[in-house]
Amino acid sequence: MIPEEVKKAITPFKKINSKRRIQVITAIVMTSLMTFFITTVSYLVYQDVGVVHDFFSPKVSTVVDVEDDSEEWQSVNFNDKNYLIFDSVFWKKSIVNAGSNEIDSGNETESDILLRVKDVNGKVIVDEIQVKPATSVKLDGLKKNEKYFFEIKAPQGRFFINAF
Repeated sequence: MIPEEVKKAITPFKKINSKRRIQVITAIVMTSLMTFFITTVSYLVYQDVGVVHDFFSPKVSTVVDVEDDSEEWQSVNFNDKNYLIFDSVFWKKSIVNAGSNEIDSGNETESDILLRVKDVNGKVIVDEIQVKPATSVKLDGLKKNEKYFFEIKAPQGRFFINAF
């Protein structure tokens, strides 16, 4: 049905289409491999290089020892400073009561803490948030690049506080 001349004319186009199909498949495979490689290397850099991890996931921790059962607010020091500045867009502005040991008649029990946050002028920004052990609270009202002073009220014991 198809003349022999037309078949001869179509043959080079079939070769070109076959080569083109191989090129497209090769490009897709190479792009997929490169994407996988770049993603894997990027995650490993994020995970294992401290400076990179600290930049994208900032966190500070402190230990607060409450010596007596007084109802006084006790200042919380992060990195030997009595204030904390959320200086990156990556801060979640959360405080975690990572663990607490209340000393009650010689027994150690976990205890809640009360947290409040003040600004530079001493104005209370966040007032008396209860933080249960192994839980976090989000502090949405805090702004970037401002000094905040954290205080806790808790029973006698040792408290581990993390800020994210």
